[in-house]
Amino acid sequence: MFLSTYPKMTSNCCAALCLGALIAFSMLPVGAQAGPIHLTDYAGGLANQEFGGSVCGLGDVNGNGMNDILIGAPGESNTGAAFLWFGSPNVTHSPAESWYGVADEKFGFSVAAIGDVNDDGDPDFAIGAPLSNAQAATSGRVCIFYGGSSLSSTPDLIIYGQNSGDQFGFSISAAGDFDGDGKDDFIVGAPYSNASALNAGAAYVIYGANGDPSTDLADATVLLGEIAEDHFGWSVCDAGNFLGGNEKSVAVGAPLSNTHGGTDAGAVYVFEGAVSPSNPDATSDHILSVGGTAPDSRYGWAVRNAGRWDSDSYDDLAVGAPTHNSPGTDAGRIEITFGDPSPATTGDRYVTGGSSGDQLGYSLDNMGDFTGNGDDDLIIGAPFLVDDGTDAGRAYYYEGGTSGSGSVSVLDVIAVQPLVPGNNANNKFGFAVAGLGDFDGDGSPDYAVAAPGGQIATETPAGYCLLEASDGQTVAAFGYLAESQWTADGHVNLLLSLPLAPQEILSLEIIRLPATTIHTGSADGLVLAGNYSDAMVRYQLLDEGPFESGDSASQVSYQATIHLVDGGIIHLSDPDQWQALQLSQRPGVSLLMARPAWPNPANPRTALEFSVARGEYYHLTIRDLRGCLVRRLEKGEGTGTWTTATWDGLNDGGQALPSGLYFFDLRSDDSLQVRKVMLAR
Repeated sequence: MFLSTYPKMTSNCCAALCLGALIAFSMLPVGAQAGPIHLTDYAGGLANQEFGGSVCGLGDVNGNGMNDILIGAPGESNTGAAFLWFGSPNVTHSPAESWYGVADEKFGFSVAAIGDVNDDGDPDFAIGAPLSNAQAATSGRVCIFYGGSSLSSTPDLIIYGQNSGDQFGFSISAAGDFDGDGKDDFIVGAPYSNASALNAGAAYVIYGANGDPSTDLADATVLLGEIAEDHFGWSVCDAGNFLGGNEKSVAVGAPLSNTHGGTDAGAVYVFEGAVSPSNPDATSDHILSVGGTAPDSRYGWAVRNAGRWDSDSYDDLAVGAPTHNSPGTDAGRIEITFGDPSPATTGDRYVTGGSSGDQLGYSLDNMGDFTGNGDDDLIIGAPFLVDDGTDAGRAYYYEGGTSGSGSVSVLDVIAVQPLVPGNNANNKFGFAVAGLGDFDGDGSPDYAVAAPGGQIATETPAGYCLLEASDGQTVAAFGYLAESQWTADGHVNLLLSLPLAPQEILSLEIIRLPATTIHTGSADGLVLAGNYSDAMVRYQLLDEGPFESGDSASQVSYQATIHLVDGGIIHLSDPDQWQALQLSQRPGVSLLMARPAWPNPANPRTALEFSVARGEYYHLTIRDLRGCLVRRLEKGEGTGTWTTATWDGLNDGGQALPSGLYFFDLRSDDSLQVRKVMLAR
């Protein structure tokens, strides 16, 4: 059985771009904080994409001095996807990198920073696809990507689950230097493994190496669940020096364990590593269980290293029990157990959910010293809280060093902030949470809260992720969304979304370059009904031309200048941000062109030269004779120039495809070009 990305748990259940549009989204620094930064899929999102089903801070993967963020979307097109943004004070709407899985594998169900596992000096990361059938039915796989100034478009390493039904990759985490050889290791959960008993579960500690870690799980240290249906490996984490020694430890959650507090009470097992030349063993060194006898708590659903939460020299552990039934059914509970050479077996601090169904503790992460008091803080999700609407969700942070335990009153609230106002219900805000470290370069830690059921700007329930800065405000940036599109009668419809209400704008000037004023004056009459997001107001203007009489015979472009009531001036004039419309894109003009594939037949490499009208959003894929998608090659916005894409005869999973007839499939919202290629090995 597989738990889909965001069904609500109960105590009895384990649980487009517009046609022809050119869209640019830029974050330009200004003096004051602007509206919330919501990350979504740049392609416009798909219903049930589950963007934000997983999220993690990566550290500084590309070496620019700021930490990065990785977001999973396991519902993407029945394959799954993951999107990466590099840290920056000027966040772009489009991700820096994106990766896609293959059919039915839930690629992006888990994402994790795993340390420097190939020992090259750059931090690496992993993406899990627990339903992968590549090795056996739902055996699962984990895709490893090595950090550096340039990231690979395909995994640098793939590790496959061993047996049918294991769901290897359900959970992933760094493991520190578990074997004491000076190299970073990582741990992968397979909670449906039958290795010791039916669905008892397993976790694999995989060792870093100078080069590639071994893909053979026979070289891993295998940790096993105690009894049938424990689902050991549901959650995994680096436990640091939780047990007080020089060795690094890992913790593994078994939320359906029946042996430590009642039926489905759950448990967390801690395993201490070794200092070289000794080798780690697979025997647990400490077991944590929920405070008191608490059946149906599912303690261990989430487990995270809480850092030095109590400010001593030992790492602490935070554990979520989201179906704990006090003070109400499925209210949830989190516990923090302090690291020590002889730690307690239950939490030293605890907090229970506010109301039935909140499921506090569904997600957890270490925020670093977010509050600036010298102790690490904890971010906590309660994605099914109903105060803002059915399953709207909420998140909290628990300030490090706090002496209080008990109700949610000891926590600080991070309220749900929907991307589309009035659509709080079913957001599941807090389904995944992440401490990011310093994402925006201000020297202080930031965080993210994901809402995989949330509606995005197109009012599609695709999911979004909110970034928040260390001062409790949203990341310091000014965001605008500039859209331009041809209408059916040859006019240009302009949309400008700003984090500014009309009363804040003294005048708004829009110019068609080089020097034709389209609008100047008040912004009042340009406001569309409804907002783009909480703090984004949409303004619309129709430019009726004529266009051919302009300075340029080939394109139409715009710039805007905003004069603020407080005296500020904002120029939206960067041509890379408000892109040009091509006259060739007017209705009836072909947007896509492709030459024959060459060489053809391919053995196995071939190439396609193609051209996409500037600003037209396109996808280039390989399909088989039945029309099934086998490889995603490129997607993005056209430049109007000829470019070349190559195909190496592999599918999205990196496997060699058999000889036969295939097709380059180049398409936009309203155009399609297909070119045959014969693969002859």
